[in-house]
Amino acid sequence: MSQKKKGFKLPHLFFLILFILLFVSILSYIVPPGQFAEDGTFSYIAERSPVNPLKALTLILTGIQNSGQIIGLLLTVGGYTFLVLSTKSIDNTIDYLIYKLQGKGTSVLVPAVFLLYCFIGCFAGGDQIIAMVPIGLMFARKMKLDPVCGLALVLFAYHIGGLSSPQYAMNPQLMMGVPVYSGFFPRVVCFVIISVISLFPVLNYCKKVAADPNKSVLPVEDWLPATEADNGEEKVGRDHITTPELITDILFLLQPIVALILVSVLKLGNGAIVAEAIILAIVIGFIHGYSMDRIGKEFAGGVAAMAFVGYIIGVSTALSLVMSQSNIIATIVNVCCIPLRALGKGLAAVGISAVCTLINMIVPSAGAKAAILCPIIKPMCENLGLTLQVGVQALGYGDKLTNIISPVLGTTVAALGLANIPYNKWFKWVFPKICFLAVVCWVSLYVLTVIGFA
Repeated sequence: MSQKKKGFKLPHLFFLILFILLFVSILSYIVPPGQFAEDGTFSYIAERSPVNPLKALTLILTGIQNSGQIIGLLLTVGGYTFLVLSTKSIDNTIDYLIYKLQGKGTSVLVPAVFLLYCFIGCFAGGDQIIAMVPIGLMFARKMKLDPVCGLALVLFAYHIGGLSSPQYAMNPQLMMGVPVYSGFFPRVVCFVIISVISLFPVLNYCKKVAADPNKSVLPVEDWLPATEADNGEEKVGRDHITTPELITDILFLLQPIVALILVSVLKLGNGAIVAEAIILAIVIGFIHGYSMDRIGKEFAGGVAAMAFVGYIIGVSTALSLVMSQSNIIATIVNVCCIPLRALGKGLAAVGISAVCTLINMIVPSAGAKAAILCPIIKPMCENLGLTLQVGVQALGYGDKLTNIISPVLGTTVAALGLANIPYNKWFKWVFPKICFLAVVCWVSLYVLTVIGFA
């Protein structure tokens, strides 16, 4: 009996981050230590101070302790978000809007649905997007479009929305010492521009498939019979939205804006975000008729889901401690900055984002990637004369761009499985669009750098 060959699979994130910690520990014996003077000049240090692997493991607890504020925020906001998602208010609102928009034609309906999911990706990102994929596929079938169109309107739009998300920026901002939610409105402007630009190739493809099914990247016989069997009489979506759902949507959309006011205007500190999330979780739970026990269970579920991410952040902080105690971080930063200094600030920012894009292919976790890269990106920005806000934005672009095609990202792989789209077909369709989007993102990053985005 022949056995199937197993393809290469990355180890679990738990082991991956430990391997990186071990690798950094070994580097502390190899990379010459260095330091930056107050004027920014770099020099090597004669005496080595390597950190052995056992010592590196003991620094994990210190890393978790040093990351206490970040982890506390992450756990609380995670609990609040999980409770909101448990109400299904966002899912049902999307269903309702799709229902109301039907009959408007491809030129109206496709942009409306695409931008809706861009908005969800910007302000309500998370693995719950998998539950919304069937909605996009059903919509595509009703519109006589192929599954690629359906996935583009949900998954592609979702990742596009996350490219310049103020919500995503929260963790990198905390790790780099940047005020939480600062730069909110410039990021929203970038979000709108990138979303609108991204819409056009998707709309163009949907129109081509609607006019001629043979223009699909998928074999027509694989999907067209299903659409022809659908008589089109049943409308997709939900024909109503309840008052509790509407109130929940409004509160959810106002949360980051209120947090911005509490932290940046009223100067109440990051603890105000924790207080706000707890209050909103309780209010939204009661609005939906949840008992105190149900509210507690849903909130606890969100906290539990974020606990491992918090642990990874702590381990990643230990990476930073190993590099700083062995004095190799200055050397690494100097080596990384050498090719970027000749490019000027704008192109240097693009270079940082490009490096993050490549790393994203092997470390798909946004939290882990931010924790690993922020200790390096921050001094790089300072050394190159870039603002830390630009560094946060560069990391965001680098993280999200390749998520759309990452073969190691669970949401993308699962969505392709639901849509029954072969990876090579999806890659063929989406890769040119990612290349185009990379240019758009990097141009916006260049402009933000030139205007001194801070």
